Amino acid sequence: MVKSSVKSYLIALILWQPDIDRVVEHYEWVKLAKVKWVMNRAKLSLSQYVKRRLLKWLDKRVPASQEHHLNLNSIFVLPSGFGWSFIILSLCLFLLGTNYQNNLMLILSYLCLSIMLLALFYTHQNFARLALKALPVRSFHCNVDGEIQLQVIPHVNASAKACSGTLSIKWLNVVRSADAHAKAGSHKDDSAVIDKHYLFSLNEGAHTQKEQKQTLHIPLHIPRRGRFALGRMTIACDFPLGLYKCWTHLDFDQHVTVYAKPQEGPVSIDKMAVNDGLDSVSQIMEPTSNEDFYALNDYEVGQPLNRVSWKHVAKNGNWVSKSFTSMRSESVMLSIPLSVDVETAISALTYATLLWAGADRVFGIKYRGLTIAPAHGAKHMEECLSALACFNKESSPNSLTENKPVSLSPRYKKTVRSVT
Repeated sequence: MVKSSVKSYLIALILWQPDIDRVVEHYEWVKLAKVKWVMNRAKLSLSQYVKRRLLKWLDKRVPASQEHHLNLNSIFVLPSGFGWSFIILSLCLFLLGTNYQNNLMLILSYLCLSIMLLALFYTHQNFARLALKALPVRSFHCNVDGEIQLQVIPHVNASAKACSGTLSIKWLNVVRSADAHAKAGSHKDDSAVIDKHYLFSLNEGAHTQKEQKQTLHIPLHIPRRGRFALGRMTIACDFPLGLYKCWTHLDFDQHVTVYAKPQEGPVSIDKMAVNDGLDSVSQIMEPTSNEDFYALNDYEVGQPLNRVSWKHVAKNGNWVSKSFTSMRSESVMLSIPLSVDVETAISALTYATLLWAGADRVFGIKYRGLTIAPAHGAKHMEECLSALACFNKESSPNSLTENKPVSLSPRYKKTVRSVT
């Protein structure tokens, strides 16, 4: 396909520009651009292949789990930069001592070697006492940063002594490579997050496993909406002397829903009504089982006496009346024209959901194949935001990420009608 495009480009160039020198110059430029494109693709594919093989090997060696207790299979050890410098210094001292037959230099080189061996043992032993447990990840919007919380817990196989030092944590891959949503993201944003290191000092006053109670908050940034499976993070420590670096790559088997960015848009409001006699919250005469207490208002002449709060009248003499709110009389459906772009529509409905849920209003959502029954409360807000975040424009209208369409409940299907 590339060859055919190059040939067509040369033919068009010859027809419009008969100068043979300029044709050759353009041909060389096209050839050089082709070689650069192939080299870049080869580098990218090679790095992706190596990383994919590494993650596949880690899935077998260190399986995903919500709780990890470090052991021989999950810990990797190598000398740090300072450690390699220390080794080179020891070799130089040994060579100088043997060359000049200086026993003091030889003893010093042997001492440095002993320190290296002891540091290897203590660094691994300290890191092997670490045990971490991931707490459920809270949902967040794609325009802000979320976080995953790791709780330091007692190790099942370690001694009573607690892990010490400073932990360095960074993301190996923020989102699992098998996630379908990960392919559509911005690689620049992901690489910027992966390159960041987060340092956490373990409790210095905790000498035993039971005393060590700490929660680590690791920032999380995903610039796309949807339901994601979090990837692996690299946890490292160089305690006590910094000569060796112990690290591990852990997958805590966590999933997170990233909401769309809230943005004001052309959202239309369709009022829903069940009984024409119920107009507003303040006009509900007799509370029923489907109505909740709303507020106390000053009594107005002409209001029915069954709405008077007699307890307040008897206590302080102030006449107040009770008002109730009914889910059925205040139900509305939020929708948006189909001509609006899908991402813009999702952002606008997310903004409207936050606005109406903050006012504790009863609302539902209807957009393309997505229909959510009117309700209110924090749980309903989370359901609406999750459904909007997982809405897939490339799939069928009635399918979400979890392939479970949300529709009106039977009670509302029988009674609710739209007011035009």
